[in-house]
Amino acid sequence: MNWDQILRASGLDRYDRNARLYPAFLSLLPIFVVVALWMPDVWTLLGGLVSIAVGCGLIFLLAQIVRYLGRRMEARLGDRVGRARSAAMLSHSDTHVAIDTKLRYHRYLSNHGIRLPDREMEANDPAAAKQAFRSAVDWLLEHTRPNAKALMLHNENIAYGFRRNLLGMKPMAITLVVIALAGNAFLIFTKADHSLRIAGGIVELFLLLTLIAWLLVVRAAFVEDASLAYAQRFLAQCEDTKPGRKLRKAKAES
Repeated sequence: MNWDQILRASGLDRYDRNARLYPAFLSLLPIFVVVALWMPDVWTLLGGLVSIAVGCGLIFLLAQIVRYLGRRMEARLGDRVGRARSAAMLSHSDTHVAIDTKLRYHRYLSNHGIRLPDREMEANDPAAAKQAFRSAVDWLLEHTRPNAKALMLHNENIAYGFRRNLLGMKPMAITLVVIALAGNAFLIFTKADHSLRIAGGIVELFLLLTLIAWLLVVRAAFVEDASLAYAQRFLAQCEDTKPGRKLRKAKAES
């Protein structure tokens, strides 16, 4: 059974695989690389164990653990990501959406019975205004949910989920990279095979670059960037007379 078959057998959809399972695999990758290089027999056995893990639901459990860690990270980031970020972009004080565009969004929501505070109401009671904008986002999310698996909106959601879950996995991933670095270095100096030592040196460089990437790239700003892109694409659903109509049309033509 190859990896594609394993992933299909796991019962996970495209979002689960890309946004949840892949961050887990990337976290485990340093250990996999060291095992594959120095212990090929164990690596062969590991392939069989993965097949068993799929059958027992462990792959699905792994995806759910990553989801949990990602949601915890989202809660820590607060208004900077997720639904809260989309709600903030509807506010009169936010500048990520052009004023005229935001007025169209507000008009669309008002036409569907969603009451939004005006600029004066927002200034007088920011907390109540924040709740009103959050309620509008919740309504729009439910209204577009049947079409959220299509095209750019779904892709942006996957990108955001992937980055958010990577950040959630960061402490564990860094720990595993450090363990892999130490173990690989030990094996380089204790194994006599010259070709294996050269390969081990290349792996050590790869692991070091991986550690640097986790430390310098996978940060809050990395997640916020994807969250902003998703929020902009999500709020753009207000441009349609019926949310998701263009998505259905484009999907039908593809």
